[in-house]
Amino acid sequence: MKVAPRPPARDRNGSEGRVKAVVIVEHGGPEVLRVADVAEPVPGSGELRVGVTHVGLNHLDVWVRRGVPGHDFHLPRVPGSDVAGVVDGQAVVLHPSWGCGTCESCLAGRQNRCRHFSIRGESADGGCAERVVAPAWQVLPIPAGMDAAAAASLPLALLTAWHMLLTRARLQMGERVLVQAGGSGVGVIAVQLAKSLGCDVHATASTPEKRARLEGMGATAWPYDAVGVRDVDVVFDTVGRDTWSISMRALRWGGRLVCCGATSGADVPLNLRALFFKQIEVLGSTMGTSAEMIAAWRTVTAGEIKPIVHVVLPMSRLGDAHALLERREVFGKVVVHQDLFHAH
Repeated sequence: MKVAPRPPARDRNGSEGRVKAVVIVEHGGPEVLRVADVAEPVPGSGELRVGVTHVGLNHLDVWVRRGVPGHDFHLPRVPGSDVAGVVDGQAVVLHPSWGCGTCESCLAGRQNRCRHFSIRGESADGGCAERVVAPAWQVLPIPAGMDAAAAASLPLALLTAWHMLLTRARLQMGERVLVQAGGSGVGVIAVQLAKSLGCDVHATASTPEKRARLEGMGATAWPYDAVGVRDVDVVFDTVGRDTWSISMRALRWGGRLVCCGATSGADVPLNLRALFFKQIEVLGSTMGTSAEMIAAWRTVTAGEIKPIVHVVLPMSRLGDAHALLERREVFGKVVVHQDLFHAH
């Protein structure tokens, strides 16, 4: 497999003027998301200029804004991992991550295990700006008939769910799956992926309205505190502390728990006797590889994975969009549309 080189840093400045962007200069609440003039990035060799139209939000955006103890986000930072825009009149989305391109992991096609693995909007400037530049290999066409807001809701969650279920958890056709937080941005993708394999899919959600929507997607939906399914082959958990014990109890002997996040907290109870007696596998997962992104995007182009957008807000109201995520009022994804050229 040919491995693409790591893109140059997104903070390279040129002489082509200024653009507006949302910039985080200090950690804090939604009020730290401020619109500012920044130097416009200039495309280098093999790069393209992208006129940003929409950015999909993820919980990663909240962590970048709030800050995480022990992690340096190298502020100031422009947030936004999931970018949709226009290149030479064509509607595109951007692959959200990359490795260094030269280490053993990258050369083996495992970019997400690279020690210098980068995610747009976290370790490099993101898409909440009028224009960005990106390597040509990161540019993916939006399928005909799909609007840009819907496309912007997909890349990071799609890649994450794909790697979690298909690579790490080795999900097989017909298995029983429990998706914790099934109404989240990554949860709704996981439900669809598992259903596409003919799995018996169960999911949790916090409200009757969210559970009804999950039932409409073909899942059996449960409140977090009343999960009735047992002997599950795979649990998909992005929540952490609040769901961990429930997830472990739901697994069959020899079951697999795969996790990629800890929105409720990272310190979880772990009963080692249950772990070794039931021979449970606990699997960590972060993003995915470049090859997986291409394969996953083919399912979008084929219409097998459908974007689910909760609401589209102006980018100048990014703080309001973050607040929606933090209040857990979202089913699917929040997307912001480009209006910074009107903001002051």
